[in-house]
Amino acid sequence: MQSQTPTIRIAIYDGETIVREEVFNRKLIRIGKAGQNHLQLDDANVSREHVHIEAAESGQVRLIDMESTNGTLVNGKRVTQVTLRPGDEIVLGGTKLVIDFEMTASALGEESFLSGEIDPALASGNYGFEAKLLWGERVLGWTVFPAGASVTMGEALGSDFFVPESVLGVPQFTLATPAGNDYLLDVSTVKADGEFLVEDKIVRLPEMERRGKVEQGRFVRLDGKTTARMRFGDFTLLAGRSAIPRKIKGSWWKRYNMRDHVYLMISLILHLLFMVLVTLVPEEQLKTVRDPYERNSQAMKKIQVAVLERKIEEDKKREEDEVRKRLDEATQRAEGSSLSIAPRNDKEMTSKLVTPDVQERNRQVADTALTRVMGNQAALLDRVLEAAGPGLGGGTMGIRTIGDRGLDAELAMGLDAFGGTLGAGGGGFAGTGAWGGGSDFGPADLRGIAGLGKDEAEGAASRVRFKGAGDPRVVTGPVSVEGELDRETVRRYIQSKLDQIRFCYQKEVQGNPDLAGQVKAEWVILPTGNVAQVRISQSSLGSNAVESCVISRIQTWRFPSPKGGGTVRVSYPFIFKVTR
Repeated sequence: MQSQTPTIRIAIYDGETIVREEVFNRKLIRIGKAGQNHLQLDDANVSREHVHIEAAESGQVRLIDMESTNGTLVNGKRVTQVTLRPGDEIVLGGTKLVIDFEMTASALGEESFLSGEIDPALASGNYGFEAKLLWGERVLGWTVFPAGASVTMGEALGSDFFVPESVLGVPQFTLATPAGNDYLLDVSTVKADGEFLVEDKIVRLPEMERRGKVEQGRFVRLDGKTTARMRFGDFTLLAGRSAIPRKIKGSWWKRYNMRDHVYLMISLILHLLFMVLVTLVPEEQLKTVRDPYERNSQAMKKIQVAVLERKIEEDKKREEDEVRKRLDEATQRAEGSSLSIAPRNDKEMTSKLVTPDVQERNRQVADTALTRVMGNQAALLDRVLEAAGPGLGGGTMGIRTIGDRGLDAELAMGLDAFGGTLGAGGGGFAGTGAWGGGSDFGPADLRGIAGLGKDEAEGAASRVRFKGAGDPRVVTGPVSVEGELDRETVRRYIQSKLDQIRFCYQKEVQGNPDLAGQVKAEWVILPTGNVAQVRISQSSLGSNAVESCVISRIQTWRFPSPKGGGTVRVSYPFIFKVTR
């Protein structure tokens, strides 16, 4: 129970300028416009008896609105009753009050300071610096630095804790400096606000200055009795001195676990056996197992070969029957006219009697049969397309037509309405036959365009261009990654989202065909994979619209979660140009 009446300081502000400060040592403080109040405010928008501030026996300090006309705001929110904390801002009418008092950590009702305590039997006598950085309620980093180490904070390279310069006000500064077994915490940053737990009492930074606890005008000593909670915008740092446990040494035989080593040996043997089996399996079979697309491709090839072989045999047999029938008819006519016909072999007769028109018709029949078989295998083709996935061939999946006539055209028509096989494209369809030639944003097959002849369709695809007779391109430079996330993983993810960046550039290049340059973007990947603190560090492009669009796109990305739950800093250049 709290037996002593707390000392409550109330600072009165006019805008951002402090007018005066009142100190009270009482459990009830009445505030209003009337003269009988303990704190009288000269403000027409303040009620005669506006609010009461009460100090409870538990150590909590509560504010109660006395049904005032214009209401009461605490930290920007309208309240009727609320438990106050040191540093809270109270707005009555047009007057701002800042309240400051001491309260115990138990009265606060939450664990918001580091304890730094360990079992005394394990203490080594050395002390390190323990720091926990939070962004809102998310933990960005929690580390115990060894004895004698200095700790830095900022966005410059090599900083122990990353906090943007826009929040700190400086690129980097030394947060903590060792001083014997204690640490000196730098509180001189302009944008910093702090509270300290001193012997179970919560004391704000202004009160620490009044008590003479700020050394050299900028340092607060963190010892066994003082820990800190500093706020930098949306970032919160919990810091304190932490005892480092001693290393426990024992007999190597006692630390040896036979069961674990037996499991390890069994695992090694199984892995060796698996590797031996892999070496004995033919490479082609392994490739088929690893790559579903390859497996489906081989299945399609077998189907094609079987169908063609069967069709060829059927056509050959039909042609032989037709030749024999014609020979029989010719023989009968010759006998009737008393003519003698010299015998000829079947091959010679086939070449004479089967005209080119018949051969072309037979080939078309074979092509049509193959097309029907391919159409019946739609489910298998769907699995092939699905196995290909986005990004096949180093870019977005495209569809490349095989040709415009004969077997290739029939096969293309049998696949589906797109008609083609998998190939590398840039978001459009690219054709290789006489009907192809489409650009990145045009279809490969122009036969569906009404009113165009074949020659007009062939030329139409080559005439598809962006305004300015160029094609906007976005290429990337080397990525810089700092943190527990693989650089290649970050690069591949950015490449998969490159169409979004290209879209930002494409919109602006329509109005300015000469727009080109480099934009270097930097951002932070949080432990959840979300992106924060996106900014443009360098730019030679000269387009605020493109830069803003790039920032808005990057903010929507979500990368794989970094290892260990830490943050990752990424720097990535995008090069914008128009190819002629």
